[in-house]
Amino acid sequence: PTLWTVLIATLFSKTTEYGADQTMVQRYLTTRDVKTASRGVWMNAALTVPATLMFFIIGTCLYVFYKTNPGLLSSTITDGDAIFPWFIINSLPKGVSGLLIGGIFAAAMSTLSASMNSSATAYCVDIHFRFGLSKHNQLSVAKMATLIIGLTGIVFAFLMATWNIASLWDEMQKIIGLVIGSMGGLFMMGLLTRRANGAGALVGLASSIIVQIVVSRTGAVHLLLYAATGFIACFTIGYLASLIFGKSKKDTIDLTVYRLMKPRIK
Repeated sequence: PTLWTVLIATLFSKTTEYGADQTMVQRYLTTRDVKTASRGVWMNAALTVPATLMFFIIGTCLYVFYKTNPGLLSSTITDGDAIFPWFIINSLPKGVSGLLIGGIFAAAMSTLSASMNSSATAYCVDIHFRFGLSKHNQLSVAKMATLIIGLTGIVFAFLMATWNIASLWDEMQKIIGLVIGSMGGLFMMGLLTRRANGAGALVGLASSIIVQIVVSRTGAVHLLLYAATGFIACFTIGYLASLIFGKSKKDTIDLTVYRLMKPRIK
């Protein structure tokens, strides 16, 4: 991908992640006030830049290392995702390799636990309790949802291990882009427009799904831009559909950025 592709893709994916991702939003809600949450967002953004550079530098260094020393790389390795583990086990000192493996597992566990808990929260609030299912033993329901989500993830991990996947990172970008783009479009519709309504949002979401299927099947854009295509399709079509349907009494709550900025404007 070109530099502009990466920049545009990052703009849309991060806008969605910071605004509509339950894993990120629940972190905002644990802070004392808006100012603290804002400070955390800016700190996270500042730390993301060096962290991302470090990840890509590691890949570049591995490429140079094995290009210079091809004999150190096993000829049986055909999967690019296996190169870094091979390097850790065979080229690093034993103590260092153990610490690095432990660090990778610790980081993975923290990320997975946050994702599973946020998914369970979204299920409980948006589905289980909203549609009149039992509100007793809410903690037990959340724990059971977390367990089911975790087991589902394990099953998919074993399935993906048997698939002929050239790069897990590419597959992750595809899945994330295809899913979060529509969420970002819905979020920005509610934040930036006063004419958006429920019917228009549903039309935008359905249209975005169709666009994403076409884009992924035809390969019309780079996989990093999947989030951008879903975002733009959902926002544009959803807003136009909202204008056609018009507002109803259910859509009178004003949570747009304009209402939030009124005290500052005055």
